[in-house]
Amino acid sequence: MTAHFYGLIGALFFLVAGLFEYALFQSLVYPALRRRHETAKLTASQGPDPSRYIWLVQFQSLVILPIIGFMLGDRIKTLLG
Repeated sequence: MTAHFYGLIGALFFLVAGLFEYALFQSLVYPALRRRHETAKLTASQGPDPSRYIWLVQFQSLVILPIIGFMLGDRIKTLLG
């Protein structure tokens, strides 16, 4: 098998890890951020909108992680032999 194949396997593995990370953030962290932001709006002391954070996590999980996985594909080849 070629290094390109292992790059695709690495990208797929990191994409699955990114989807898992995004799902955890969406279900565990984001509701707390949204709730805190809404209560802070009552006192006019809110910071940035939590949708910015969700966009950053989404970009990191679905774009950056698969690129890193593709570049680390050769290392998967050396680990598997």
